[in-house]
Amino acid sequence: DQTRGWFYSLLAISTLLFGEPAFKQVLVNDLILDKHGQKMSKSRGNTVDPWTVLDKYGADTLRWYLLAVSPPWVPTRFDEDGVRETASRFFGTLVNVYAFFTLYANIDEIDPGGFDIPVKDRPELDRWIISRLNSMLVQIEEDMARYELSRVLRTIENFLVDEVSNWYVRRSRERFWSNEFDLDKKSAYRTLYEVLLALSKVMAPFAPFTAEDVYLNLTKGNAMESVHLEDYPVADEALIDPALEERMGLVITVVSLGRAVRNKMQIKVRQPLRKMMVNGKHQAILRDMEDLVKEELNIKHIEYVGSLTDYVDYELRANLPVAGPKYGKDIRKIIAALGGLDAEEAPQLVENTGTLTVTLDDGRQLTLEKEDIDIRMSAREGFAVEVQNDTFVVLDTKIDQELAYEGHAREIVSKVQTMRKNAGFDVVDHISVVISSDDEILEAVKRHMDYIRTETLCDKLELTQDPVQGEDWDINGHKATIKVQKL
Repeated sequence: DQTRGWFYSLLAISTLLFGEPAFKQVLVNDLILDKHGQKMSKSRGNTVDPWTVLDKYGADTLRWYLLAVSPPWVPTRFDEDGVRETASRFFGTLVNVYAFFTLYANIDEIDPGGFDIPVKDRPELDRWIISRLNSMLVQIEEDMARYELSRVLRTIENFLVDEVSNWYVRRSRERFWSNEFDLDKKSAYRTLYEVLLALSKVMAPFAPFTAEDVYLNLTKGNAMESVHLEDYPVADEALIDPALEERMGLVITVVSLGRAVRNKMQIKVRQPLRKMMVNGKHQAILRDMEDLVKEELNIKHIEYVGSLTDYVDYELRANLPVAGPKYGKDIRKIIAALGGLDAEEAPQLVENTGTLTVTLDDGRQLTLEKEDIDIRMSAREGFAVEVQNDTFVVLDTKIDQELAYEGHAREIVSKVQTMRKNAGFDVVDHISVVISSDDEILEAVKRHMDYIRTETLCDKLELTQDPVQGEDWDINGHKATIKVQKL
């Protein structure tokens, strides 16, 4: 129907009226199947009403999902859970980032489109996200030329979620909160404005309604009447800084591994830890960004070490699915030989050379490939570890009383902020707080009084062990009742 009807009609009408085709090339998606890969039919009862999906999620979300879930030339398995995930992960994140930007721009009564700051004069974090934006545009142009639309959409989505929201905005929050309207704050506003404006243009062909809404709200009538009248963004390769991207990429990897360790050990980021060990080969790159890593992971100290041997125990086993068929009857002898090796030195040798030579009980020597060996690693007591390629992170998970007090204080701040939000307070409203709890929690508050008051805009903080009319909370296993009032 599309080929003989819509596509041919466009071609015929355009040729008749203008003497040229309406398009040079056209790409249409393959069949849309149900989530199990079956052709949809009323008899099977597996059809999906498109109007219901459109009413529930919007046209842009459905369009984005269909383009991103699989290449157009591959049949699409339609799953409403995927549409819901698209609405949350991409469009929800875009709304949150835009709302964050407009909230503080309105509070500060600033129009970031009304001034400019040369990128070279902006802080490193701003230069990094601008570099990543332009690197993304280079990748998109290459993928668009090959009609790799699914890759284009995933590239845009990963940039927004992982780099803009989860890193740039996270790292820039205090810059927007600052009372000083200095170069740093101006740079943050201008940079996020440029990123959102570029995103509205780059996503316009794929999410036209959302892109138009973001674009018009950002430009406020000071640009084209529509985002769809703009040229498609082209990278400014002079703004791409590969060295900066490499440094920040390593930092993001280390932070990601550190968070993974905390999640595995069920230690919240709000609970500070004494130290973290990182692969010493990264010291030159990480040294200048240590404060950033420590703040993100709530770590007091970073040490650089040459190996994991002081923090983990190794066990070498034969990777039977691979080594079994390869070595046949010798596999039992290989298992015995691996069991007799130095469990600290052998894994390092495998990592460095990709091979390991073992001596069998009959005197023969065999050189095993890396894929023949299953290296198992377990952290020693008091430590936890995560490894990704040549990067490892070890956290000292022991929590002394001083660290526990600080963790309690951070939990208190989190609960008060939640109460502020639930009560509908404005971000600039000052408050009074009453906390009723046991000796340990009250001592933690006393030790970190200034921090709690500053973070929550608390002008009056009262501590008691008497009952109060407030909200009950669990603070790391301690019961606390907190009362919050706007001043």
